[in-house]
Amino acid sequence: MTFFNNFKRSLTELRSIRCLAVVGVFIAIYVVLDGFATIRIGEFLKIDFAYLALAMVGMLFGPTVGCIAGFACDLVGYLVNPVGGFIPWFALVTALEGLIYGLGLYNFKPEKDIRQYLRVALTRGVVTVVCNLVLNTMILYCYGIIGGAEETLIGLIWARIGTNAIKYAISIVLLPMLMVPVKLAYRKMFRTSNAAAK
Repeated sequence: MTFFNNFKRSLTELRSIRCLAVVGVFIAIYVVLDGFATIRIGEFLKIDFAYLALAMVGMLFGPTVGCIAGFACDLVGYLVNPVGGFIPWFALVTALEGLIYGLGLYNFKPEKDIRQYLRVALTRGVVTVVCNLVLNTMILYCYGIIGGAEETLIGLIWARIGTNAIKYAISIVLLPMLMVPVKLAYRKMFRTSNAAAK
């Protein structure tokens, strides 16, 4: 029941002007990080930190908002900084990434025990394996962007495990470092807004 309640609660977040404004800011941060704070290897492979902005949306507003924001991030990012052709499957994968962050990080409480941080590691692990390693590799392979005639999809996935493992290790350090101050700042802003409204 809690699983479906999270979707419902997340959907109601969209009624808030605060939610729309904050999500808009994080989409802008995502686009900047994706386009200008990225280490590119070739034309399509990249190491970036844009996921941090999308994870913050999932943490603050849940899976429904995270999914919508993920799709918007990819679409706006391509319009601002087009590289290659637009492939809609990547937008769907980024939407799934936002959904996973929303499912795993919604209701994150910095004051709680170590299990909160294990949730962060597990959530980022699911995104790394499902979205980055498997789905993105499949899309790149199917469109002929990576892999030659003699290379198999499984072989390419194995070849990308090392890079994704390094990125994962970095991300589970960076995510909590950013999540705690963002969550505390948002709480403070929320209380201030309520006080001002009274």
